[in-house]
Amino acid sequence: MKRQGIGTEKKPFYDIPTRPVWARWIYVVVASLPYLLGFAIEKLTNNDGTGALMLVTLPVVATSWYYGIRWGLLSSLIATSLNGIFLLSSTQSDWASINGFLWPGGLMLVLVSVITGSARENADEQLRTGTELRARERHLTMVNITVKDILNPKYPENGNYDLVSHLANIFVGDCAYLVRWNAAKEQAILVASTTSLAQPFSEIVLDANETNLIQSVLQNGSALALDDAPNSHYMIKPASKILAPPTQSALCIPLITKEYQFGVAIVTFNSPRHISAQELLYADLSGNQITLALRTVEQEARIQKRLNEAVTLSNIEHALSKTERTSPRHVLQMIVDSARELIPDTEQAVIHLFDKEEQALIPQAVSGFQEMGDTRKLKMRLGKGVAGQVIADGIVVNIADVRADPRFLQQTVPVKYRSLMVAPVQSGDDRIGTISVQSSFPVSFTPDQEELLSALGTQAAIAIENARLFETTQQGLKEVNALYKITRQLVGSLETEQLMQDVVDLLQQNFGYYQAEIFVIDPENEDLVVQHASGKIGELLKNQRLQAGAGIIGHAAETGEPFFTNEVDKVVFFVPHPLLPDTQSELAVPIKADNRVLGVLDIQQCPPGRLTERDLQLVNTVAEQLAVALQKAKLYSDLQTSLHQEKAVRSQLIQSERLALVGRLLASVSHELNNPLQAIQNALFLLKEERGISAQGRQDLQIVLSEAERMAALIERLRASYRPTPKEDFQFVQLNTVVEDVYALVATHLRNNQIAFEFRPDPGLAPVSVLPDQIRQVFLNLLMNAVEAMPGGGHLNVVTEQTAENEALVSISDSGPGIDPDILPLIFDPFVTSKESGTGLGLTITYDIVHRHHGRIIAENNADGGAAFKFWLPLHGEEMR
Repeated sequence: MKRQGIGTEKKPFYDIPTRPVWARWIYVVVASLPYLLGFAIEKLTNNDGTGALMLVTLPVVATSWYYGIRWGLLSSLIATSLNGIFLLSSTQSDWASINGFLWPGGLMLVLVSVITGSARENADEQLRTGTELRARERHLTMVNITVKDILNPKYPENGNYDLVSHLANIFVGDCAYLVRWNAAKEQAILVASTTSLAQPFSEIVLDANETNLIQSVLQNGSALALDDAPNSHYMIKPASKILAPPTQSALCIPLITKEYQFGVAIVTFNSPRHISAQELLYADLSGNQITLALRTVEQEARIQKRLNEAVTLSNIEHALSKTERTSPRHVLQMIVDSARELIPDTEQAVIHLFDKEEQALIPQAVSGFQEMGDTRKLKMRLGKGVAGQVIADGIVVNIADVRADPRFLQQTVPVKYRSLMVAPVQSGDDRIGTISVQSSFPVSFTPDQEELLSALGTQAAIAIENARLFETTQQGLKEVNALYKITRQLVGSLETEQLMQDVVDLLQQNFGYYQAEIFVIDPENEDLVVQHASGKIGELLKNQRLQAGAGIIGHAAETGEPFFTNEVDKVVFFVPHPLLPDTQSELAVPIKADNRVLGVLDIQQCPPGRLTERDLQLVNTVAEQLAVALQKAKLYSDLQTSLHQEKAVRSQLIQSERLALVGRLLASVSHELNNPLQAIQNALFLLKEERGISAQGRQDLQIVLSEAERMAALIERLRASYRPTPKEDFQFVQLNTVVEDVYALVATHLRNNQIAFEFRPDPGLAPVSVLPDQIRQVFLNLLMNAVEAMPGGGHLNVVTEQTAENEALVSISDSGPGIDPDILPLIFDPFVTSKESGTGLGLTITYDIVHRHHGRIIAENNADGGAAFKFWLPLHGEEMR
């Protein structure tokens, strides 16, 4: 920053221009030369010396003018004596005659010296007075400008930097620093500087030596001059922030009043500088004016802060009066956000509420914890630490430094903050939680802020009580309406499926549950099947299965007793669902009739919602109503299941008989065809060796021979498929590797047919004991069938996974037109095909290979188009016998 006025002269602004002593003596000597020259001339001309005596006035006047009255009087006496000596030596007069001539002249010299010296002192005094007046005027003007900039800053964020710039100009310094004193922490903090640190600048805590300098200035209460800073005991090492080289001198100005203490301003000089008493006086006057301005600004800021607190509390009270239209959580969030805004140095704020069930403090509203992610980490057990003390005593606890507090020294995991203040959230004698603020700096919170935090805690308690009363009333109305609708629909309708869907939708919509589901027990394997579920996710969950006894739902079905928790992560048998990642609370109530569990009504909730005993009562009542509906549904389901089982068994028997018949037929026919086919092949080989056959005949013969070889290979595959397999031929293979090997064979064929292939393997799939060639044949048959079903290109997907039943599941699906519904039930029968050139034996052989490996295979059409083949192979290593 460029300094104005005399700030560029590098000398005190009140100095009076003076000449050096050697220059004054030169003037005196020069003034004496005419006098000496005059005496020499008078002596040569034999005059009486009167002319020379007139010239003695010049050195006397010069001495009086440059050295004052005393030296002027002395010079006049010396001049008079010299005149007598010169006259006595140059004339024949005696002393009596010379004295009569000298004394009147000597008296005149004395008068001249006195008059000249007085005139010079008057002139110096006038010059000094004028200089001091101009300096004082300049000083007052610049101090006034500084004060105005403090009171009305153009850029408030640069206020401290502008202040040190003004001080450097006022005292013509090279650098200036502003140090704030924190009496509570006993810290000296460098808040502004005109050096290169200033733009940009961050506050710096000074070290011990520099802090001692600041304390000394504040204790003395007046400006301190360091004329020789390098040799003073305040000189700091080169890493110093304020007195490091090239500083030679420094002026320390305290910014204090009787009731107020801001800190110290320091102006430094890079060249040696004597700081006079007058400059120290100006420094004290400047410091007083600047301190008053700083105090005024802080008082205005304090008043504005109080006003902001009043406005904020008023806004919170206004929001509390409209709790029925404003979410209580919104009010609590407003309170923690207000705590961060109104309490300086606050970095995080949180409201914890006491959970009687868990005996813990659960975070309900947080501010400043974005980097922590999951706020469940803020949960605290009751009865320990600061929160337990606040809940027990109902008073505000303000910890200046957690590193010195015994309650924190014993913790194995250190906390990230240094200061902590916690106030109770209580309604009367009922302490329902805490509100706390944190800071990474020690000694951050004051007693005034304790009162403010306590007031915010009271506001939070009011919000919670209002919310509880309102929610209790609303919950009661919702429960009555829900039970009325369910009962009315149950009595007036026989559509149990629609009733159950309406129940889960009503529970989610009216009570804000994350998810509501009804599970029924599959009588075949006692698995729990999602019969109905709420919302859009419910459509995806429908018909999904849960193994008997698995998860909270399986536990409720197995024990026949309701189970609910608000911390599913702590339940060892909890089974998370990928479609419900936010589940935090779960309530499972068995649906029982005649002491027999028919299903489970499951309710799930996500943060910040929580389940209560009242939710348990509601869901229990709804489950009792559903029991009647499920009894009807179960009777119908049992009948349908029996019919389907009978049909499936009958179909399986027919299929098995067909396969057995086909196997015997193919084995017999292939054996009978093999002998004549070999004879034909031998004859063709011999005929091929004959001479005299035309080129066309030889070409035709080669075609016939190739077709005979292909037929022989087909017959050999049929015989191999139905030939008993030795036990030692079984090998443990990784199905994922088999898929990759088969894909390598057909990759070119897939690309030529514009078919995109996607393979999603299960990396944890265990090896399977199989006949490798036959399993490769299964994959090859199914992949080639899929390719033939997509002549115009499409997508082919292969998925492997290990099921809970310890089986390897392989799914092969395509995007073709799907399987004709007329032949889908007969798809694995021999000679059944929709292809013009197909034999209808490929899927029959595939079916037989899978079943000979103790597996099972199904074919189905996908809901979104295309066909899918799925087969299961056991992982227990059982070999074919």
